[in-house]
Amino acid sequence: MLFFVMTGLVALGVMVAALAGDPELAGGLLGVNFPVIGGVICAFCFGKSGNGAKVTAIVFASLMIAAGLGALGQRQPAGLLEFAMGLAIVVLLSQRQSGQWFRREPRF
Repeated sequence: MLFFVMTGLVALGVMVAALAGDPELAGGLLGVNFPVIGGVICAFCFGKSGNGAKVTAIVFASLMIAAGLGALGQRQPAGLLEFAMGLAIVVLLSQRQSGQWFRREPRF
């Protein structure tokens, strides 16, 4: 769910930057938030795939943490949101209940 929220926020930010007449900022926002886009693709696979989608989503969330820290290092407050969401995703996907859910028998 957090990947979907973050994707919506990224899309909103890119649209606002593009409508404001700053295509360089819009492209930069899209490029920096590439892990969010990869993570939402994994999230669409959660219902049908097993542990591989979970591990890939954790990797993308870890990249979100790194990108958020990089943005914070450049004094951009939006990096705090990306860092916090990435951290929350890693924590939630690393819980025992999450592991049990991903090991269940898939329903097609």
